[in-house]
Amino acid sequence: MQKHVSHAKPLSDNSLLALSIVVMLLVAISCAGGAKSDASSDSSPESEDFHADNDIAMTIRSIADAIKVGEPLDSTEYDFLGVLTDGQGAPLYTDVQGSPGVWVVDVLDKRNATIRNLYLGDLLPDDLQSYILQSLSLTGKSPVDFENDDAESYDDTSIVVYDFGGGYLRFEIRAGIAPNGLEGPLLTIILSADAPPGLKEKGQRA
Repeated sequence: MQKHVSHAKPLSDNSLLALSIVVMLLVAISCAGGAKSDASSDSSPESEDFHADNDIAMTIRSIADAIKVGEPLDSTEYDFLGVLTDGQGAPLYTDVQGSPGVWVVDVLDKRNATIRNLYLGDLLPDDLQSYILQSLSLTGKSPVDFENDDAESYDDTSIVVYDFGGGYLRFEIRAGIAPNGLEGPLLTIILSADAPPGLKEKGQRA
């Protein structure tokens, strides 16, 4: 009795081509997956420097310019909650949790706006004040003299006021203490079309 022997047919050229394409696709997918994983790890917050474009000097100049020309301040245009930066895009301070410091820009009415840091941290108010004065071309200009009508409410608060030629820029610096006992400065910057209370006798700006 003869045994039936089955012989495998050799792969055709078309089959070899299809197989090669499948292998190449699998290799490409595998490499792409590895590259994506590497890219994801490189883009993590720990591996890149923080950068933002909300420069505090630009914000203050914009508000000051509006006050100078008598343009009513609009909260929808200026109100802001987030990170303000220096001219290099770096946060102005780091809070006690190690995060970029948050600021609040608040239009109180059509003639007054405030900017303040929301949390305690390593803010350097004097350096920031110098940067802002430079941006408004007030470097070397002396602060105006005024008497605070509500001095008792501002114990342990350093206050200086500058006339920027159409409005007033006021810096209020006081020390704050976090619940964990860490200390840090709290800075409030006030831009106003009106003179501070101590200068009322000289008249308010129109």
